[in-house]
Amino acid sequence: MTSKQTDVVKREFAKQAGGFREPGLTLARADYLNWMVENLGLESHHSVLDVAAGTGHLSRAMAPHVAHVTAFDLTPEMLAQARALANAEGLDNIEFAEGNAERLPFEAGSFDRVVTRFAVHHFADPRVQVGEMARVCNPDGRVAVIDMVAPDDPALAESYNRLERQRDPSHTWAFTAADLVALVAGAGLRPVSTESREIEVNTGNWFDLTKTPAADRESILQEMAAEIDGGSESGMRSFRRDGEIFFMQTWVIVVGARAGG
Repeated sequence: MTSKQTDVVKREFAKQAGGFREPGLTLARADYLNWMVENLGLESHHSVLDVAAGTGHLSRAMAPHVAHVTAFDLTPEMLAQARALANAEGLDNIEFAEGNAERLPFEAGSFDRVVTRFAVHHFADPRVQVGEMARVCNPDGRVAVIDMVAPDDPALAESYNRLERQRDPSHTWAFTAADLVALVAGAGLRPVSTESREIEVNTGNWFDLTKTPAADRESILQEMAAEIDGGSESGMRSFRRDGEIFFMQTWVIVVGARAGG
């Protein structure tokens, strides 16, 4: 991650940190977290690294299933929320560490599982971070990359990512599902499973989390409304329900094995 992108991520997530505690947050839904946990192949003796853990939603969901979780994140405000939430839930097997995922401060082969959730689309060059994830995973372990993905059509992917950046300046680029698999393979891992899920997103909650300025909200909503009314596709798959605008995301889990796994 370039120093400029690092600064943008820290600024935006310091601003957003409190919002990750809001009830009803799509990212925190128990059924979605359980779906992720079920696809990680966790065992009770495992040591797990959660890269770009944020406020620790996935870390806390994994903790009851493993021996130890290290929640690693760039932004101290996010980690402060993660600690408070873990303490409130009585979880004592989560350690919190601050740093840049471009240079993970762990020895090679330190973890049985290395995961990252909704972070790839914030990295300037995710090959660096995923390469580091592969390095610190033990030879019999697994690396899991979980992210939302863009449409396969290049024009729609461009529109999708443009709107995401307008809503959240820390967004860089959401990969397609195929490119996410290729990212994992490019880190020297053997992709062993790919799972996907369709998610409905309420635009009001989506904007509130990132504290998107009113002018940008209105601009994005106008583009979505035009799509719903038969205009050009935005890549967001927008629709109305009870007078509100929603859109669809596709979430993908790609799990890769080290050579021995």
